[in-house]
Amino acid sequence: MGKLIRKLTPLAGVLAFLLVWEIAVPLFKMPAYLLPPPSAIVLTFIDEFPKLAFHGWVTLYEMLLGYALAVVIAIPLAIAITSSERFDRFTMPTLLFFQVVPKVAIAPLFLVWFGVGALPKVLVAFLISFFPIVIDAAVGLRTMSAEMRDLARSMGASRWQVFAQFRLPTSLPYLFSGLKVAATLAGAGAVVGEFVGADKGLGYLLL
Repeated sequence: MGKLIRKLTPLAGVLAFLLVWEIAVPLFKMPAYLLPPPSAIVLTFIDEFPKLAFHGWVTLYEMLLGYALAVVIAIPLAIAITSSERFDRFTMPTLLFFQVVPKVAIAPLFLVWFGVGALPKVLVAFLISFFPIVIDAAVGLRTMSAEMRDLARSMGASRWQVFAQFRLPTSLPYLFSGLKVAATLAGAGAVVGEFVGADKGLGYLLL
């Protein structure tokens, strides 16, 4: 019974929020263009579902492609950064530069260079989601204690075995945390790219 209550509690919270929202809109006489009630949103969603499904698929495609590109590049880069102090010093200033540059400022350049197709949105999604993955993966790969490393080497473990059986498993909580954050940011990046210039997608539809 307690397990069922724990599972239903988040759902109850969401339903309570929607109920308060539904009651508050007519109570405070909020105009529909400013804050429509949830029931009106659901009806509009049903009426406009084909259009939303098409544009949603476009944004999902751009988000997943940018996210996959970030994963494929960020994880090997994090491994290289943590394996070589010289490579770390060589690459980190450049990574920090691209992180602090606003991605909204770069998106128009991608639009000029690559047109209004999917590529600029994929690149914006990639840039926004790349940094959390590489930083969290690097932090995780560095968390293996010196005692564990010395123990592995004393048992005759090769450098690859130390990485595969000690460093990588230790880094997984940090890596999955970065992947979770990056997944959200990739969606935001795709929509931001569509805001700047697109002929389809949820950002285009919102405009």
